[in-house]
Amino acid sequence: LRFAPRSELPRGFSPLSEVFHVYCVFFLCSLLVVRVSTWYQSHRV
Repeated sequence: LRFAPRSELPRGFSPLSEVFHVYCVFFLCSLLVVRVSTWYQSHRV
């Protein structure tokens, strides 16, 4: 799924897309935090 501008999205599809977008961003952020924390732990020793 490509990231599209808000104006390009169909009107009925908007809520589902919004929820999916939020979940994707949240998942990526959590993944990044886990990656950085594990990297920090391994490099701190």
